[in-house]
This record gives sequence, C-alpha cells and structure tokens, in this order.
Amino acid sequence: MESSNRGGVFFSGKKEAVISFCLSTKFASKVSLQLLNENAKSYDDLYMLAKNIPWENFISGDISFRIDSSTKDNLSNSMFAKHRLKDAILDRLREKKVPLPEIEPRDSDITVLLRSHTDRVSIEISLSGESVGRRGYRIEAGNAPVREPIAEAMLTLSDWKEGNTLVDPMCGSGTVLIEAALRERLNGEINRYLFYDSKVFAKLFPTYIFSKEKADPPKTPHLFGYDIDVEAIRIAKENAYEAGVEDFISFEVLDALKLKNVFEQNGHIITNPPYGERLGKPIEDLREFYFQFGKVLKNEFQGWKFTVLCGDLSLLGKFGLKSSKELILRHANLKAKIVDYELKKKT
Repeated sequence: MESSNRGGVFFSGKKEAVISFCLSTKFASKVSLQLLNENAKSYDDLYMLAKNIPWENFISGDISFRIDSSTKDNLSNSMFAKHRLKDAILDRLREKKVPLPEIEPRDSDITVLLRSHTDRVSIEISLSGESVGRRGYRIEAGNAPVREPIAEAMLTLSDWKEGNTLVDPMCGSGTVLIEAALRERLNGEINRYLFYDSKVFAKLFPTYIFSKEKADPPKTPHLFGYDIDVEAIRIAKENAYEAGVEDFISFEVLDALKLKNVFEQNGHIITNPPYGERLGKPIEDLREFYFQFGKVLKNEFQGWKFTVLCGDLSLLGKFGLKSSKELILRHANLKAKIVDYELKKKT
C-alpha cells in the first residue's frame, strides 16, 4: 500500500518487498521506518507518545543515536521538541534496564527523525546509517557535483540500460558513470553495502543474508568518462575505486569539444555541463560552448541519445536540438531541468 505527500512517499508491504526496495531504490534520499504518527498538542504529549515506543528493540548501550528534528505549529520549537524526544527515549531505556547509549550529533549508528505539522507528529527511524542517496562511496565531490539520485534520474530519463554504451564528456567526479556501473556490478542492488552496515536493518531483518553476487567487469568497456580537468578525473577514479567499479569505467582527460565518435555502437551521452550560477563562468562563454558542443553532437553522434542536466534554462536552446522529454527539479538550490534529446540521423 502506498501514499504520498510533500514529506515523501509512505508504503507498507511484506518483508521481502521492503528489503528489495531498500537495496535497489535509485531515487530515495532517505528510507525510514515510521514508528509513530499521532496527534500531539504539546511537548508533554510528544514525550508520552514517544515513551511508549519500544526503543529497546533498536537502541542499546553499544549503539549510538542522534535525533534530526523539524517541527512547527503545535511543536514550534524544534530544539525543545528534540530534547523532549531524547528524554523519552532515555527514560524508556532506563525503565527497561537497558544500558544507555551514546548520543552522537553527527556520526551515529542510528538516526531518529522527528517531524510535525499542525497537530500531527511523526517519529521515524532511518533504516540506513547515512543518507541512502549518498551510497557511501564519494570520497571527494569536486566542483558542482551531481547528487546520486539526480544522476539516477538522468539515467532513467535517458532510458539507459545495463550493457548500453554510456559517455559522459564532462564527468566531473564521475557520479553518473559510477551509478551506472553500480547497477551492473551489483545486479541492481546499488545500496547493498550501505544497508549491510546498518544497525537498524540488521535488527529488523536479523535472518536476511545479503547476496555476495557481483558481475565481472566487461571484457569490452562501454562506460566512458571524460573531463578537461585533470583533477576531476583523478577524483572520479578514486570515487570509482571506493565504489568497487574502477574496472567498469574508462576515464580520460579530454576537452568535450574534441569528443569524437570512436565507439562501436550507438549509445547514450549523459552529462552535467557547467552553467554560470554554479561555477562562475562568463555567460557569453557558456553560450558559445553550448553552441559548439551542440555541433559536436549533431556531427558525431547521429542516432544516439543525449541527456543533460542544466540549471540555466536559457542555455539549452544553444544546443540547437529539439527535446523529446524533460523533468523539472531542484539541484543545488537552483531550478533545474533534465532534458532528453534524440539525435536524428541525417537524411
């Protein structure tokens, strides 16, 4: 069963379905178990409701926790609400004679989420140790990185499938290519390692055995990353190594305007080119760059798919291409758009 609101998507299902979702979700930034969703008119109501939750099933002396709080209306003071929830958790553990845990404000084993709106309060517990959207492999981000869920949205809008040729001519720290490689390497279980280390996941599903199956690197490379910045390529290689997919991707230093179609089959070009507000490039230089790169695409990659993320929508017309589909979203606090193009063959 599924429902949604501005706070996310809520669903319930069998254990197997929940596990499958956790391991394979591409777009979620967080996956949480909702422990409580009730009316609370005061901080005392919050305390009493929270104290009835069986925290001893999740938290003990050897498992640290933190609370992320965002409350309003009846619980207008988020910091005080956070303290009342902390008191409720610790008092419950004392009553159950459970050794008290450490409270770590940043690097904790478990994250408890407190949210409220009008007279409704929700308490959730994160199923992963850190944000699912981070996957856990990024050592360095480089300049203006693409977040992992947005990279997955780019792959999905492009209709890229495992085994297809994929080229990112402005790959930066390599996120788009690493996400594609993780799909291939882990047979779609792109969050496997993240949940393997999760204390909450282990408590909820103590008998679950994680798959150790991994696909071998392809004999012929089909994932290619290029960037004009030597440092960006260094970072991308390190991130790919950390993700365990360094043998799946070929990285090279190259100016995108010198990109040639040396690939054996049609494929997908998926990229996040620079745009002024994020990297401070002169807008006239960017307009010329987009125009020249559009010429590269039309001359070299007829029959391919081209998918781009851009936060300056005025630049997209400089490609001189007609879009086939698009998705509006926010990226780095900017209104952005993922646009997909089909590069027609000349007749």
